[in-house]
Amino acid sequence: MKWEVKDIEKYLQEKEYIDSVIIPLIPFSWNEQLVSSVREGQYINTLSIEVEHQLRGRVVEIPPFTYLRNESIEQRLQKLKNWDSELRRNGIKFIFYLTSDADWKQVDSLLDSLLWMPAVPLEHMENKYRNKFIDEGVSDLLGQITQRWQAQIQN
Repeated sequence: MKWEVKDIEKYLQEKEYIDSVIIPLIPFSWNEQLVSSVREGQYINTLSIEVEHQLRGRVVEIPPFTYLRNESIEQRLQKLKNWDSELRRNGIKFIFYLTSDADWKQVDSLLDSLLWMPAVPLEHMENKYRNKFIDEGVSDLLGQITQRWQAQIQN
């Protein structure tokens, strides 16, 4: 489900069946890292949209958590934990953080489910290769998400 009124209204009607959210983690920078920040954000947004499409009815893709690239990982994590608390207080069991920013790997153990994917320069690819990379990334993410769901069922 997308962050759109019609999808959220449906979520409210069926929230006992929808226990997961995807949060894209998107860096922002307006300096020499501008292009790499945009590349990471574009790739993660694309993957997030496709994963939501594949898992429609089980997950909600919420707005990206956007942060300044020059913020410390501790500052970012503190803000993100506020989002986490809000979601869990309201019944969300699984929170999948999707990012291409390797900095988040430092705090992987402090996050429920960090899904890291290296950013691919999609802007330089022909459509057929671009779509192949996206499909492969989505397939990998779907595998990781379903593994986490299955692990919960087995416990």
